[in-house]
Amino acid sequence: MKFRDLPRAARVFIVAVIAAGAALAVWSARHGAFDHLLMFLPLMAAAIIFNTVKIELTGSSSTFSIGYAVSFASLLLLGSPGAIWIAIAGAWAQCSFNMKLRNPWYQTAFSVSVLALSMGAAGVVLRWTGGKAVDGPANIVIPSIMAASLAYFLANSLLMATVIALTTNRPPIQVWDRDFLWGAPNYFIGALVATVAVQSVSRFGVTSVIILAALLFLTFRLYNVYVRRLDEALTDPLTRLPNRRSLASHAETEIARAARSGQPFAVVMADVDRFKQINDTYGHQKGDEVLGIIADGFRRNLRPYDFCARYAGDEFVLILPGCTAEMASQRAETIAATIAESPLLLPNGDSSPVSVSLGVAAFPADGRSYEDLLAVADARMYRRKAQEKQNTSGDRL
Repeated sequence: MKFRDLPRAARVFIVAVIAAGAALAVWSARHGAFDHLLMFLPLMAAAIIFNTVKIELTGSSSTFSIGYAVSFASLLLLGSPGAIWIAIAGAWAQCSFNMKLRNPWYQTAFSVSVLALSMGAAGVVLRWTGGKAVDGPANIVIPSIMAASLAYFLANSLLMATVIALTTNRPPIQVWDRDFLWGAPNYFIGALVATVAVQSVSRFGVTSVIILAALLFLTFRLYNVYVRRLDEALTDPLTRLPNRRSLASHAETEIARAARSGQPFAVVMADVDRFKQINDTYGHQKGDEVLGIIADGFRRNLRPYDFCARYAGDEFVLILPGCTAEMASQRAETIAATIAESPLLLPNGDSSPVSVSLGVAAFPADGRSYEDLLAVADARMYRRKAQEKQNTSGDRL
């Protein structure tokens, strides 16, 4: 979406945040941001690298970014002025590299400004709570950096939630609760890792790096367990696809992204043909095998950023970013053909064809909410199923 196409309130808010971020960047440059270049440059390089490359924890989309640890380490070592520029570098890297779609200029400028302002807020809280001294008592520094990370999270998430709300006409608190609150642990873990690293090196020297590495590994493992359990709660155990709960959350996020960027996306509803007949004739075990065949057919045709979930029973839903209705229809035909290539093997050695009926709905032409898009795709899927039954009956006559 071009800047001029955004709602007026959203444009005013974006310009105000960009102006505030630019003013803060100028202030920090004049107050010693680049005084310690030997420390500043490696931290900036680390921010660019670790905000571009994220560590995937499980098969889900959850990630743990070391960029948070670099940002808070910069705050402890360089103070607010230097840390603000480290945050700017990290935000620019996030918006410029390893992206599925190129961001419009205003989105990059807004994101950079938001992180600069968030780091500025964290610096203020760090000073107020007495944690500015790197070698200060741990019982002061650690609570202080936790408070600073909370300020960073709130400033970042609330500013982002506000612009999304102004763009999509959704309540800001609803956007914040559904799209941002779940990410809070990343900030706190990053701040804790940074504090342990900085305190260890300042107190015990370089030898503490070994201890730090062990602590970081343990933290990573614990966080991995946390995300895996969360992933299990959002995954269908039979097909290993995301479940209905995960689908709703992902769809809302995709709608918000499409509304901001003006990029199309499509929803595809799929229903297994003759599923009840297969269950009644061959038993539920064969029915489960059919669902596995369907799920595998979807996986083989998904791009890295597509999303497929088991909706209910024998129904599946795909979300295809960047696809118009025509493109999604072509993708649906390809998926249906792939599934048809894998028949169900029967106990007597014969095989039975497996097929699906699919319906497509496109954002925003067919609806601007998850529920509306799903209803349109569902209706089109059932119309197609009815037409295929009618054609089959006609062929038999």
